[in-house]
Amino acid sequence: MKAGVATGAAVALGAGATAIARRRGFNLRGWALYNFAKLVAPNLSDPRVLRKTIQKDRETGPARPPKKMLKKIDFSEGMEHGLLVFRATRKGGATSALKLLYLHGGAYVLDFQEIQWNLVAGLLERVDAEVIAPIYPLGPEASWRETTGAVRAQYLAAVEQYGADNIIVMGDSAGGGLALLLAQAMRDEGLPQPKALVLFSPALDVAGLGEDQPALEKRDPALSLRLLHEIGPMWLKGLPADDPRVSPLFASQENLPPTIIFSGDREILHSDALRLKQKNPAVEHRAYPEMMHVFPVSPLREAKQALAEAAAFIERHRK
Repeated sequence: MKAGVATGAAVALGAGATAIARRRGFNLRGWALYNFAKLVAPNLSDPRVLRKTIQKDRETGPARPPKKMLKKIDFSEGMEHGLLVFRATRKGGATSALKLLYLHGGAYVLDFQEIQWNLVAGLLERVDAEVIAPIYPLGPEASWRETTGAVRAQYLAAVEQYGADNIIVMGDSAGGGLALLLAQAMRDEGLPQPKALVLFSPALDVAGLGEDQPALEKRDPALSLRLLHEIGPMWLKGLPADDPRVSPLFASQENLPPTIIFSGDREILHSDALRLKQKNPAVEHRAYPEMMHVFPVSPLREAKQALAEAAAFIERHRK
């Protein structure tokens, strides 16, 4: 799922939306964001729109941080173990032992989007760490096997260089799903797992089997079950969508790293978070009313609160 396809519209709301007061039982900021997103978000459920969006994405490639953000972070890029990798640290900050391996969202078919740098910069404002973001293979050119294999290789290279105790894996949307898949694969293979997981609106069920998802879909301005069904064949290449190798919700949830999840009740992936929490009560779930997909990339008050909660979790579990 693409962080910023619709949530990115939140930036245009600016201070005006964030200044709207909360009323009892109703978050007017979330309502304003929802309605604005409904107006400007592309309809990726339409196969023609999705194909055009993927084509444009390939032409532009992964987004580097905007110039104004370079006042806050130091950025570098280079080829590492066969993949382009972005690295970022707080501007002028000291070298930190803590590494945040960031797996970007994008519905498994779209690349790193500019708005996703808000997650990176937002956490670096609050945590002394280095963010490492591999630009992994995407569908339809690549399959799930190539994607997860590339993520695995990058993680193990980081483990060899820094040690697993110094690595926390974070991801949004599809990247959140990849993060949990990675931890499960390391557990199953008897290899070192990351210190912790930080997941923003993770996609944990590519099949979209949640009984509550049709109702959530009516409140979601960005994602739909039809979009899941359109993306599936592009990335799964014939593998059933409920296979635990691509839908980590259906794998064992035992013996995994400490995990925190953020979701809003205006997104179909809120169901994924709720169902994971039910299967693994140890997961810390931060559920935000009236918030939509990957809302922490927005300028809303709730976004800042979520980033602060994520930073506190990271500080609690760092080595």
